[in-house]
Amino acid sequence: MGLGWLLYFLVAQMPWVRLAKLRMPALLVALLLLIVVLIPGIGQSAGGAQRWISLGFGQFQPAELSRLLLLFYIAATLTVRADRLDSFNRGFLPLLLVTGFMMFLLILQPDFGSAMSVFTLSVALWFVGRVPLPYIGGIFILALPGVVFLIMGSGYRAQRMMTFLNPWADPQKSGFQVIQSFVAFYNGGWTGVGLGNSQQKLFYLPEAHTDFILSVLGEELGVVGLITVVGLFLSLLWIGSRITRAQMSNFGYYLAAGLTLFVCLPAMLNMMVTLGMLPTKGLPLPFFSSGGSSLLVSLIALGMLQSLHARRDEDPVQT
Repeated sequence: MGLGWLLYFLVAQMPWVRLAKLRMPALLVALLLLIVVLIPGIGQSAGGAQRWISLGFGQFQPAELSRLLLLFYIAATLTVRADRLDSFNRGFLPLLLVTGFMMFLLILQPDFGSAMSVFTLSVALWFVGRVPLPYIGGIFILALPGVVFLIMGSGYRAQRMMTFLNPWADPQKSGFQVIQSFVAFYNGGWTGVGLGNSQQKLFYLPEAHTDFILSVLGEELGVVGLITVVGLFLSLLWIGSRITRAQMSNFGYYLAAGLTLFVCLPAMLNMMVTLGMLPTKGLPLPFFSSGGSSLLVSLIALGMLQSLHARRDEDPVQT
């Protein structure tokens, strides 16, 4: 957290609007990080996935930073290719290929949740950047068979989908996690059992400190606490949208919108998972889940957003 706040203040001093010309180096770093983590001896494995790089004093998950760098690249590319977006080959195809290749590297880890997060964030930015809707709709249609294949072709992903549809079909195994999440929310009632007094996190709820931290918050602080947490993210969404609308350049507009979604979209997806509205995926709740990489990169994203707010009248350097 200390390092994250330090980076927040440093990043907030940088003129990001004028750094649009660095879009290609940012993309290369993003892809390089995802390739390096797959190299045996460098990438660290846990739970059947190779998603971390050891730094000696801790581990870092490159997928978090790579998503942020991809966002920067897409925002800059939408600005540079604004007059060519109507052309599929010259405007939209490069964006599609970059997003697809990054998703491919994430799936190799495997990290299906981050891959879907990259896709969702990219589509949202394409929409904001006025990519023709037939292109976006066509990508959804073409991607659907691939997503179904990835889910049904993997035993644990298919099991997660079946569990999502009916967790009570196997309450002691595959459905155990989400059912215990429901129990935590139920136990919390309106005002909760008190901060630190959760029983689910001690004996029943797996991943209580990461993916299902919201369930623990719901048990300890009740509906009142949940409304507070949701309200904080809605406030961040509102502030981010105000900063976005205040931007004088297209690049600043796209980047501010992307940074706001970068933090708020995973929060929404995490909340939907804990409430049983989406299949279980390994997505942390920003600023709440235990995870140094997520906290670090989320604070960097907010630092960039603060910089855009302070320099909203700057024009980007021609790239």
